[in-house]
Amino acid sequence: MSSLAFRSPELPWSDSKQERLFQKVLIALLSVTLILGVLVPNITLPELKRESLEKLPPQLAKVIKRKKEAPKPKPVPKVEKKVEKPVEKKVEPKKVEAVKPKPKPVVAPKPKPKPKPVAKNERTPERIKAAKEKAKKLISNFSNDLADMKNMVDMSTLAVDSSALTNAGAAATVVGSVVDQAAVDRIGGIDESQLTRATGAENLAVAQRDTTEVKAVAKEALVDEVADTKVAGMTRTQMQIRRVFEQNKSRFDRIYRKALRSNPVLQGTVTLGLDVAASGEVNDCSVKSSDLQDDKVIKRIALTCKMLAFDAASKADTFEYPLTFAP
Repeated sequence: MSSLAFRSPELPWSDSKQERLFQKVLIALLSVTLILGVLVPNITLPELKRESLEKLPPQLAKVIKRKKEAPKPKPVPKVEKKVEKPVEKKVEPKKVEAVKPKPKPVVAPKPKPKPKPVAKNERTPERIKAAKEKAKKLISNFSNDLADMKNMVDMSTLAVDSSALTNAGAAATVVGSVVDQAAVDRIGGIDESQLTRATGAENLAVAQRDTTEVKAVAKEALVDEVADTKVAGMTRTQMQIRRVFEQNKSRFDRIYRKALRSNPVLQGTVTLGLDVAASGEVNDCSVKSSDLQDDKVIKRIALTCKMLAFDAASKADTFEYPLTFAP
């Protein structure tokens, strides 16, 4: 048998049962709310009594501490008086104090007299004038020597091409020569009585050589005299020693420039005596002679010299090296 669904005859625009129920509940709640809204404002409450208003609420109640009762005094026990027996005092023998020797009066050491300050070289007009005159004399002597050398050489015999000349060695600096202390006693003087004008003529004969020959000889002389020159009794060449001082020249110059601010006239030559080990470390550096009248500058130069580092060699070297300072 087939089942058929039964539907109540309702029009599409009619309300359903759920909507009708919702409308009924809404109307009932609104009516109750309206009644309460009218009745509650019209109810009059009785006035509170003054006593009830003056009572403090429990959250504002004061806490009152109980007063502690004073403790009752305890009965004082009776003290029986004891009869004290006389105590015999023992007589102790007197100690003999040792006689202490009187302390010797301490003599205060006499203060040492302070050394008088050494007056530095002051820049006075007299010193400036004397320095200028000395410089003029040196320049005039140098110009006279140049003139004599020019007269001795026959300029016509010198046929040197200017294009063959170079500026090699222009960066070379004038530095002091190294003096070996062990070789000073072995070197003798030169007998000036044996020097004649013939010696100068023999030396001037070199000017008649060709340009290429002059250039080759000059190069060989530079290499032999500067690069490979060794002082007797030493393992290091002059070039090696000069190179170390040239590399550290700024350190010595900085010390001198700082001292020059307080003493503008300060100048002179300082000769250093060095003892260099085989490893290249400076064992000792002392000032042999000095024209600078400033002990602080001399000490700083000696300390800086001890910090130099030379090339390693087969044995230690002892030599002197001069440093010239001029403003």
